[in-house]
Order: sequence, then structure tokens, then C-alpha cells
Amino acid sequence: MSKNLQKWAYALLASVFTLTMCFSFASCSSDDDDDNKISPVLYSEFNGEASINCPLNLTGEFVGISIPLSQLGKQVDLTQSGDWTVGGSVVKGLYTYDDHFFQKGSFVYLRRIDEHHVEMRFNFVWKNGSKSGGYKGKVTTRKDALDLARRNQNN
Repeated sequence: MSKNLQKWAYALLASVFTLTMCFSFASCSSDDDDDNKISPVLYSEFNGEASINCPLNLTGEFVGISIPLSQLGKQVDLTQSGDWTVGGSVVKGLYTYDDHFFQKGSFVYLRRIDEHHVEMRFNFVWKNGSKSGGYKGKVTTRKDALDLARRNQNN
């Protein structure tokens, strides 16, 4: 991924994170969202890629994952070459394979269950630590966010 594209990807994920925090704080470890509410977990499929931005509990930390649509439902080894961008505040940035940041045992898994539900797991291993987690539940899509904005504009 080119540096310019990487900067745009980081800017997009940072914007998505800000939008997420505006909606509400929620845990990335439960599926207790009411079906009529907006989820703070944002998911999109655009330009051949699937992306998710997931806040981790009330810590203010988040995980961002962007992988090719062809990798949905597959475990992506972050020590192998691929067209992915992964990271977040837990690792202080977004990284691609070319950065050689992640070490053995690092992976992400992202699966779309239906239009508004996903399953995501990650295990990050890097020089100064490790972090793992996951989420299975409701997400907010770009369409959901636009619909909410239209409803709020009409009120």
C-alpha cells in the first residue's frame, strides 16, 4: 500500500473512530445492543475492502482492520505479505506488511454474518507487548450513519 494511500486510510480510520465516540461508548465484548440503536462498531465494504473500527470497552482504545473482501471469513496472518492495514490505538498506529511491525502469532479474522452483524477476532504480537480480543454483534454501516443523519436533520 502506498504511503499516500496509507495516510488516507489512517485519516479515514481516525475519522471513523471520532464518529464512533460521538455515538456512544460500548463494549466490544458483548452483544447487548438494542436493534434500534446505532452501534459504536463501524463496518464498511468499499473499493474491494472490508473495514471495521471497534472501540475496546470504555478504555478509549480501538482496533481498526481493513482487509480485501476475498479475505472475509479467513484468518489473516499478519506476518505474511498481504494487502491489509491493521492496528489502532492499542499498537499506536496503523500498519501494513511492509512495516514488519507484527510478530509471529499475529492475526486478524473478520466475517460478515449478515448486513448488520459481524464477527471479528485479533491477536497482535509486537516487540513491546501483545493484545488480543474480539467482537461478535451489531455494527453500524455507512448507510446506517447516513440514515441517522437524515432523521436528525428532519427533526
